[in-house]
Amino acid sequence: MDIKFVDLKKNYSNISTEIQVEISNLFEKCDFIQGEKVKKFEDNFANYLGLKHFIGCGNGTDALEIAVKSLDLKYGDEIIVQGNTYIATCFGVTNNNIKLVLCDVEKDTHMIDFNKMKEKVTENTKVIIVVHLFGLVPNMDEILSFCKDKNIYLIEDCAQAHGAAWDNKKVGTFGDISCFSFYPGKNLGAYGDGGGIGVNDDILNKKIRKILNLGCKIKYHHEIIGRNSRLDTIQAAFLDVKLKYLDDWNELRRKNAENYIKNLSNNINITLPKYHELCTPVYHLFVIKTKFRDELQSYLKDRNIPTLIHYPISISETEAFKDFNFNDLDNSIKNSKEILSLPMYPELKEKEIKHICNQINNFYLENNLYKLTDIVTNNKPGILHCINSISFDTKRLFYLDNFKFSENNKRGFHANINFDELIVIISGSINIKLININMKETIVNLTKNNVYLIPRMNWLEYEILEENSIILVLVNEVLNSSKGIFNFSDFEKLSL
Repeated sequence: MDIKFVDLKKNYSNISTEIQVEISNLFEKCDFIQGEKVKKFEDNFANYLGLKHFIGCGNGTDALEIAVKSLDLKYGDEIIVQGNTYIATCFGVTNNNIKLVLCDVEKDTHMIDFNKMKEKVTENTKVIIVVHLFGLVPNMDEILSFCKDKNIYLIEDCAQAHGAAWDNKKVGTFGDISCFSFYPGKNLGAYGDGGGIGVNDDILNKKIRKILNLGCKIKYHHEIIGRNSRLDTIQAAFLDVKLKYLDDWNELRRKNAENYIKNLSNNINITLPKYHELCTPVYHLFVIKTKFRDELQSYLKDRNIPTLIHYPISISETEAFKDFNFNDLDNSIKNSKEILSLPMYPELKEKEIKHICNQINNFYLENNLYKLTDIVTNNKPGILHCINSISFDTKRLFYLDNFKFSENNKRGFHANINFDELIVIISGSINIKLININMKETIVNLTKNNVYLIPRMNWLEYEILEENSIILVLVNEVLNSSKGIFNFSDFEKLSL
């Protein structure tokens, strides 16, 4: 089965005739720069969103930089941006010599954390940039109300959210300025670079148009310092064709997301996308979370299923911002270690999604991996709080507390003949060596909060990697000493 992460060729094949007509018309007229198709698309996209003005530009990064530049901010002013966005959002701030302030996000929705955002506001805060990441939407009611109350500009980064809505109102219409990217893989993507800026304010509209057109409205009459960032006529023509299908394509994305959720909802190792109830998502990306992200990605790659990570390095940990001393970004950083983007595009078939989900589920079944959440312990034997999400029928448990380094640092030489053991790492890290009844050997490395199911008929030994490692063992049978073997030679005989 040939599955792509995004299949632009399939998308093109559905509209190829219309695209070819636009190419022929363009070469007939030769209006390659600022042609009539640019204005046509700008008007149509403004109407689609429900905005007074939409201005095409060179790309999404330019859209963000120009949006910030149009507000006439000064050195020392601050802009708050969520900590898990694509780095272009941040460059829109720093390339204007404005102070970048990062704010953490909600653990489950990946959207900006409203309460932490309020804590980040100072007398120098002039702008908040909200990012509709993955095609989801934060609570725009509380964010908009707060910005109006504090007299703070609101910019929406809609690069991943063409057509998404909050309470049936499309994103890009809440803020003072909205910024879009039309990179080819977007929900509404060109066949090259492209971007745009939406506003309702007439003065901002005129100013932005001057900035991106070398500071002038009339050629050679440069009224302000500007730049060259115009949307190509041919890309505008392509985008205008595709705009007619955007809502249908977004609906297909939602159906694909439903199929993913249906096929993965019983997998306790996977955290599925969550969003606020008034959000209408468009699933630019379908992003799951798992503690075994890297292992799962490798497993899927070996089975010709492509995945990506958006984004593997948190903004605060990038080399570009190493001297910025960002802090209080725990969720942004933690999520970057666990998120995985699965294939998502309108043409993805239900059988392909089912195949992807089957492989994901098989990964955990083959590796006996389970998830444990919210472990709290006071490090006293026999006390454990908050075990959640384990489908394991526990009949008894015991603690292995405060391992000490010894000559070989090993412990737990035994075989479970008639029962399974669920190993929970409370603190530290250990290696588990397993030898099954067929004498096949497996080494598993586990660290804090990892959980591993050891099936019956396995000889095992624990090797500690950190002083005072603590593990919990849950067993799905009542204690019966006759069910254990503590001599490897006896275990070997079982395989004969």
